[in-house]
Amino acid sequence: MEKQLDNIWIGQKDLTRDEEFMKSTNQEFAEEQVTYADMTSNLSGNRRDFLKFLGFGLGAATVAAGCDIPVKRAIPYVIKPDQIVPGVANYYASTFVNGGDYCPVLVKTREGRPIKIEGNDLSTITGGGTSARAQASVLSLYDTNRFTGRRLKMAQDGKIHLGQK
Repeated sequence: MEKQLDNIWIGQKDLTRDEEFMKSTNQEFAEEQVTYADMTSNLSGNRRDFLKFLGFGLGAATVAAGCDIPVKRAIPYVIKPDQIVPGVANYYASTFVNGGDYCPVLVKTREGRPIKIEGNDLSTITGGGTSARAQASVLSLYDTNRFTGRRLKMAQDGKIHLGQK
């Protein structure tokens, strides 16, 4: 407040240079010594409140610790296919047919998993355009309950035969 200009004022008391107001502005940022005894004198609590906070803390910690993310392990290729390079996308031409909706598409895949469906620019029918259903169909390809390999069938004669789903 030492370098305050005379033509700048905050309110009527500042304009009239009221004694009480000027005293309070000089003590506005004064540092007071606060002791530990002053801080703890206003605190009050009992055993019941302590047990409430303790119970809540233990409950929250139990819930947080119980929500573990499942571990997913990366399994390397035993015999790596030549056409799959990790991190490099492959494109395959395909068609999307769903009811009356038809569209020639390019499917972008990484490590054998489709990640994007785009329109095929070489198509004379659509000229590279797709529908929203065609682009959203990539979500239907990720079915975690789908069986990915062949199944073994036990015949009535006791022999094992390879079969389809």
